[in-house]
Amino acid sequence: MPKPWTVIDFILVVLGGFLGAGIFVAFSLLWGEGELLLVLGLAGQYLGHLGVLWLLVRGKSNPDLGFSIEAGDLRYLGLGLLLQLVLAVLFLPLTNFFFPEGESVQQVGSALAGLESTAARVAAVLVAVLLAPVTEELAFRGVLLKAMGTRARSTIIVVTALVFAAFHVLGLDPARLLEASAVVLPQLFIVGAALAWVTLRSNRLGPAIFMHSGFNLLAAIVLLVPPELLEPVS
Repeated sequence: MPKPWTVIDFILVVLGGFLGAGIFVAFSLLWGEGELLLVLGLAGQYLGHLGVLWLLVRGKSNPDLGFSIEAGDLRYLGLGLLLQLVLAVLFLPLTNFFFPEGESVQQVGSALAGLESTAARVAAVLVAVLLAPVTEELAFRGVLLKAMGTRARSTIIVVTALVFAAFHVLGLDPARLLEASAVVLPQLFIVGAALAWVTLRSNRLGPAIFMHSGFNLLAAIVLLVPPELLEPVS
């Protein structure tokens, strides 16, 4: 009996993100350049993932990905925030070694941090805290995890975490790819492993979605701070 989800399905979901981003950017260019262009492109990526996922679900006899939210899942929001803080502290020496001037390690994060309009910043927060966690959990801890079938839990955790980390290479600064990878990818592997573990433990995506949202929450809070308040005092 074939598995309801396959690795090919996961690849299609990922490619749908590239298509969605391209379509949204194309439409945005027709409206004229602006700060919302970056946010719309990012949102388009996630909506592209979801669009392909929706099409795939329609053809599955057993499409369940474990998308279930319970009230108790809210506590994982704090766990994700704690994980973000712990990893930031643990990797601070390595970050300072490769980026002593305090440059942003991730290219997309740097661009989002430079947003000035309130509308663009609020939109970016919604993407980071709501759209990204739901979409990426459906893809990585949903489709990819289900595609691995009955393999050992340790194998599933390691493989899905590796793929999750590798996927985010696309958001790193290509000019300093090796340094950024050394700082970011180990952290994302740890995050991916934790998200896979809570998913396998609960057999649902709810805990991982809230944990992922909490992990992104700190960066989202920074986005809400007006840019002038983040400038160093001379």
